[in-house]
Amino acid sequence: MSARDEGLQAAFERGCLVMGKDPNETSLEELIHGLSDAKQRAQRHLDRNERLQANFFEHAPGGLVMVGSDMRIHVLNSGVRAVLPVVPNPIGRQLSGGVPFKPLVEVISLAMERGERQTRECVAGRFDLLIRAEALEDGGAIAVIADVSSIQQAARARSDFVSNVSHELRTPVTSILGYSETLLARPDDLDADTLLMLEAIDRNANRLTRIFDELLDLARIEARLQEMALDEVDLRPMIQDLARTWSETADLRRIELMVELPDHPLVARIHIQAFDRILGNLVANAIKYSPNKGKVGIRARMAGSRVVVEVEDQGPGIDPAHQSRIFERFYRVDKGRSRDVGGTGLGLALVKHLCLATGAKVGVRSNPGHGATFSIRFPT
Repeated sequence: MSARDEGLQAAFERGCLVMGKDPNETSLEELIHGLSDAKQRAQRHLDRNERLQANFFEHAPGGLVMVGSDMRIHVLNSGVRAVLPVVPNPIGRQLSGGVPFKPLVEVISLAMERGERQTRECVAGRFDLLIRAEALEDGGAIAVIADVSSIQQAARARSDFVSNVSHELRTPVTSILGYSETLLARPDDLDADTLLMLEAIDRNANRLTRIFDELLDLARIEARLQEMALDEVDLRPMIQDLARTWSETADLRRIELMVELPDHPLVARIHIQAFDRILGNLVANAIKYSPNKGKVGIRARMAGSRVVVEVEDQGPGIDPAHQSRIFERFYRVDKGRSRDVGGTGLGLALVKHLCLATGAKVGVRSNPGHGATFSIRFPT
């Protein structure tokens, strides 16, 4: 038997094997018909899967766009066209030309560059959008675009309400504070009981003033009334300055404030005033909750594409059941102890919203009785 005949015989036997037939009992004609039927079934199955995939992309909630490693558009559904400008026949075009919307191009490029999920909130005309982009194994990326206009409108309404109420209540509290300070300026004219009551009035009026100020700050941050422009800054001098600022408060409690920084620059993209507020609130909390003669540590390092700053205390710790809620307004892990140490209950909420507004991420690690470590990851 020639090599050609051996090849044909081997092909015939493989075809019979695929069809599940005995080569000795199957003719060539039967094999050809069987393979043809199998091919047609496979093609129908493939067509069905392609239709299912197309329907999934087309009718998925929100917009979906998928690009290849060359940033050319492979898939784009009608949800994208509903909220973003899209040129005619965008498939196969470069993303920047097919969908001329800079934030989308930037977030997808960043996801592909860093190999991790990227999220961005932005505005396109009358729509408030949330864009999430994820890198794919083949080097491309897929992005989901959600219209969050109704959610943002509700958030703005709540923020406006809080802002207006805080502003209106601040006026009478300022008046009460003014009268209490005037009376306390002449303590010799007051009996002991009256002095105690006035001191309580003054103390609580000051606390209300701080609460109203922080509520107004939160409202401004949420409404994006403050422009949170980011600058590339070496964080080491700023951390050292902040540690010096808080050293006197720590000394009063005989708390050792330790700073650990690398020798090389730690350049991150930050809003300078927001950074001071974020780290200042965390250091203040660490000092507040640490025992006398305890230690508070401030550390900074590079972790992948971000700069991580950590604040560690020796306080009572936070039970895992509470850790997902400690960044909510007025949430208290231990209400009795929180009242003893003072505070407004808004410090961590401010930290969270300032991080959201500047592209940073905040987290906490803690176990009861073993202190807590708050970490902030700043973009570079």
